[in-house]
Amino acid sequence: MELKGEVMELLESGDVADLERLVRQDRRALRHLVGRLWDADEQVRRRAAGALGVAAEAHPDLALEVARRLVWALNDESTTNGVHGLVALGEMGHRNPTLLAPLIGPIASRVWDAGLRPAIVRAMCRIAERAPDLVWPQRELLERWRDAASSAELDRLARVLDARTGGGE
Repeated sequence: MELKGEVMELLESGDVADLERLVRQDRRALRHLVGRLWDADEQVRRRAAGALGVAAEAHPDLALEVARRLVWALNDESTTNGVHGLVALGEMGHRNPTLLAPLIGPIASRVWDAGLRPAIVRAMCRIAERAPDLVWPQRELLERWRDAASSAELDRLARVLDARTGGGE
């Protein structure tokens, strides 16, 4: 079976262990995962995002290029086209926080966009679970854009940051 078909079969079947093994063994799988971030099936999108998190550990050089492209997609004229990439960025940052460190500010800076805001806050929360010190400097910017759509996510992020940083000070 060709690699693309194998990746898709693993994503659809939910065989996360084999998918992770494939991603660790064959860096070419990343290309096929990125395309699945926009799949019609939410489970396929989530599994692809999780596998990209594994790739951030296994292939940081290639994963950094993927992460940069996903951040760039947020700058598209229709920025909500990049919304599905935020789940992957959160997973990548959770698995390899150092990799995403230079991209945290650019991701957070898009919080003004109501279509992206909830996904940005969820990605920041996922990263903060592992590396709160990377997200802490963005807390005021994120809080400034609190609205009904992001209030619960921001409350969760504040709890994660407080628990991990001892209040941040």
